[in-house]
Amino acid sequence: MSDQVLEKYIKNYINSNPQRQISFIWQGGEPTLCGLDFFKKAVALEQKYANGKKIYNSLQTNGLLINQEWCDFFKEHDFLVGISIDGPQEIHDKRRKDHHGKGTFSQVINSINRLIQTEVEFNTLTVINKANVHKGADVYAFLKEIGSKQMQFIPLTGVEETITPADYGRFMIDIFNSWYPQDIGKIFIQHIEQWFMAYANISPTLCIFRPYCGDQLIIEQNGDIFSCDHFVDQEHRLGNIREEPLLSLINKLPQVQFGLSKAALPACCRTCNFLKYCNGGCPKHRVTNEKGEKVNQFCDAYKQALTYMLPYFAKIYQSLSAK
Repeated sequence: MSDQVLEKYIKNYINSNPQRQISFIWQGGEPTLCGLDFFKKAVALEQKYANGKKIYNSLQTNGLLINQEWCDFFKEHDFLVGISIDGPQEIHDKRRKDHHGKGTFSQVINSINRLIQTEVEFNTLTVINKANVHKGADVYAFLKEIGSKQMQFIPLTGVEETITPADYGRFMIDIFNSWYPQDIGKIFIQHIEQWFMAYANISPTLCIFRPYCGDQLIIEQNGDIFSCDHFVDQEHRLGNIREEPLLSLINKLPQVQFGLSKAALPACCRTCNFLKYCNGGCPKHRVTNEKGEKVNQFCDAYKQALTYMLPYFAKIYQSLSAK
């Protein structure tokens, strides 16, 4: 990304947000390939245009380039760092290899240890695939052992190693059983946390579980703005920040319609007892069922996991209400 595009983006993004707290999320590809100097420029520009607002930064990385200099920078500027790791070495190295075809587990663990030693806040992102989907308890125990206090689990889609809804649902149940009850309030699992919020009638904050979407736009290195990181295609290209202000792009009719279209659900969803927990899930994951209805490909997984978890949510809620 050129210095011109970077500055225009940061200035536009801060000025277009009425909130007093602004979050920048850096992901890719692999964002650390931009180099540390790029992020030093970014932070300097954030400070230049902050205008009294509090700026937060998070970065999602494979962890391969995180040396001590990176860790010191993250610590100085309060970055939240997301590390992609799929489980113990025999699981992780099956899919995550370097350009020489060698597993990256050792490098990732070294990076996590550096982050911990430097007291940088981090979380883990685990892709659920055929190598780990039947080992939920082992994966949870491993992530807990390496110090992860915030865990994200996302299913692999669109390739041969895509998991089945039944396996995904079982995996999340295994994760829940490993977490409950001893790690409540100590370790946070994104999907479980979001579902419990919905149980407590608190609006989910994760875009895939909200009734509407459209406020998670992304910018590419050349300044192109797209509706969402799941829809980076010509149909969902809103324009370029070098040619139009960000606020103008956000308020374009196609983007407004994109956000509202998430709520266009078939009757089977609108009458579903689990609707408030998923709101149809991510539109990218919708497939046509045998009745011709567009439903989330992981609908059965959500139902399976929630059917199991809801009685426990009731106990957790009662316990919290009694305090």
